[in-house]
Amino acid sequence: MMSDRRAPIYLDYNATTPIDPSVRATMMPFLEDQFGNPSSTHLYGKTAHRAVEKARGQLAALIGASASEILFTSGGTEASNHVIKGVLQRPGDHIIISSIEHPAT
Repeated sequence: MMSDRRAPIYLDYNATTPIDPSVRATMMPFLEDQFGNPSSTHLYGKTAHRAVEKARGQLAALIGASASEILFTSGGTEASNHVIKGVLQRPGDHIIISSIEHPAT
């Protein structure tokens, strides 16, 4: 704790942000007792899989996309890799990356 100074202001919301209380409430069952791997075929996995698919559909509806267009990744590096690999698979397309891109890119 800082005694003679003001508390610092957090300005890196690109890296992480506080969780909205309604999001926390929705996630709590999956953080406490329904924490199955959504790729597993057991009951816990199936429950988690349904929740992920519901979230995918909700997000798609929110932004006017189809659920099949929503891809969840573990972070920015994985997301950048998906985009780069996708572009490189299309004949004739190319990628230009500058020195100011995020290091993961």
